[in-house]
Amino acid sequence: MTVVVGLAPGERDDAGLHLGALLARSTADDLCVAVVVPTPWPPNPYRADLEFQQVQEREAQGALESAAAVVGPGLAARFRLHRARSVSSGLLEVVEQESATSVVLGSATSGGLGRVSLGGVAERVLHSSAVPLSLAPRGFVAPPAARLDRITVGFGRADAESDLLPAAAAVADRVGAAFRVACFAVRPEVGISVEAGAESVVLEEWRHAVQADVDRAAGRSVEVAVGQGPTWTDAIADVGWSSTEVLAVGANSSAVSRFFLGSHASKIVRSAPVPVTLVPRRRAEAA
Repeated sequence: MTVVVGLAPGERDDAGLHLGALLARSTADDLCVAVVVPTPWPPNPYRADLEFQQVQEREAQGALESAAAVVGPGLAARFRLHRARSVSSGLLEVVEQESATSVVLGSATSGGLGRVSLGGVAERVLHSSAVPLSLAPRGFVAPPAARLDRITVGFGRADAESDLLPAAAAVADRVGAAFRVACFAVRPEVGISVEAGAESVVLEEWRHAVQADVDRAAGRSVEVAVGQGPTWTDAIADVGWSSTEVLAVGANSSAVSRFFLGSHASKIVRSAPVPVTLVPRRRAEAA
C-alpha cells in the first residue's frame, strides 16, 4: 500500500511532505512523492513552449531532490516526475498507478498559517478521487520519526449511517493511535439572555444523544469530546489537539461530483488546527 504526496514545482512549503511521511510511517505504507508537469495541449507545432516546459521540468526535479532530503532514509519512498494534461488529472493517474490508499496535499498559499485551505488542485482531486484526501495546514511540521498519536472523527448526522466511524476506529487500532469523536456546539454571542442552567441541560441531553449515536455507529464505546464556543474556530479549539493528530471528516457524494463537502464539514476543515483527512462516506452495511 502507498501514500501519494503531490507537490508543485518550486513549492516552498514542506507541509504536505511532513504529513505524508507521518502517515506512511504510522501505517507502514510506502511513500510516493510526485510532481506533475502539465504538457501543452494541443501541442505547439513550432515548439514555442518547449523552453518553458524544460524550465518546469528542472523545477520539478529540484522539488523532488529537496523532498528526498526532507523525507530522509527511514521510509520506503519513491520520487516521480509525471507528465499529464493537468496537475489534478496527472495526480489522479499517479494515485491509480500506485494503487494508493490515500493522497496528501499541502494547503493553498492563500490560506492562513496553521490552517487548512483547499486550493484548485485539491478541490478537483476531492471531486474525482476514490481514496481519502489528506490536507496539511500551512507550515505544518511533524517531529522527526513521529507517528500518529490520535485520530479524531468530526461527527455529523450523516455519519450515523455511514462506515466512517468503524473504518477510522480500525485504522486507529492498526497504527496504535488513540481514537475519539468530536462534536461542536457553536453558540454565537447574541443579546438574548438564556438561563445558564437551562442551556446546560439542553447541551447535556444533546451530548448523551450524540454518545448513543456514536457508540451505535462505531459498534463499541467511544470517547466523545464536545467543543463549545461562539465561533467554529473557538469550538474546535475547545477540545484540545496534539501536534501529531489527524481530524477525519466525512465527504458526501452526488450525481455530478464523486465527493464534496457539506457546509458544516467545510467550516470544520477551514477551522481545524491539525491535518484533515477527507474520507468518502459510504453507507454502513447492516450486520
